[in-house]
Amino acid sequence: MKINRRAFFQKGAVLGAGLALGSSGLLAERKDSSLQSDEHDIFEVIKNRRSVRKFKSTPIPKEHLTKILEAANSAPTPSNRQAWKFFVIQERKTLDQIKEACIKRSGERSRQYFTDYLSAPVYVVVLANTKTRNPVNDITAGALAAENLMLAARALGYGTVFCANSIREEVTKEVLNIPDDYKRICITPIGVPVEWPKTPEKKSLEDVVLYERF
Repeated sequence: MKINRRAFFQKGAVLGAGLALGSSGLLAERKDSSLQSDEHDIFEVIKNRRSVRKFKSTPIPKEHLTKILEAANSAPTPSNRQAWKFFVIQERKTLDQIKEACIKRSGERSRQYFTDYLSAPVYVVVLANTKTRNPVNDITAGALAAENLMLAARALGYGTVFCANSIREEVTKEVLNIPDDYKRICITPIGVPVEWPKTPEKKSLEDVVLYERF
C-alpha cells in the first residue's frame, strides 16, 4: 500500500502529540500548546527524537509497528528501487542470542550494557542490497529509510537509536542468517524508554550553515 509521506508524518505526529505518558505509557503532553497547524508538528517530532538505550517491556501494538514500517518504506529511493529490507525481531530468544554474542565479543563486564540495549520489545535491522546497479546510492537510501523509521516511532511515542557499531554487523548477520548481498545500515530498538535522555545542546546555524561559498 502506497502512502503519502507528508500526510503520514502529519497524521502520525498529531496522533503522537495527543497521547500522554500516563496509563498508556506513550507520549508526554506537548510542552507548546500554541502550535495549531499540523504543518509544524513534524518539526516538533524531529526536535524531540532522542537516542534511547534502555526500555520498558511495554508491547508495541501491531498497528503502530505497521505505521512505522510504512514510514520507512516511504523514504526517498533512487529510481524507486526500494533496495532495502526491514528485518523485524520480536522473539526474546533471538534477542538473547544477539545479546550473548555481543557479550562474548566484548567481555562479561558488558553484560548490563547489552541487557539494557536489548531490552526493547521490537528491533528492526535496516538492510540495503549491495548488488544493484548503484549500491552506493541504495545504501544511502537505506539510511534515509532508517531516519523515517525513527521519526515515525518518535511521533508515536517510542524511543529508537541508530545503532551501527555497539551491536556489530557480523553478530546480526550470523544470528539472523543475513545474506552477504545485504549491508546492514543499522539495528534500532523500538520501545517505550525507561526515561527520555536530555536534549543535547546543538551547534548554532551560524556554525554549520554556509551560503554561496565555503
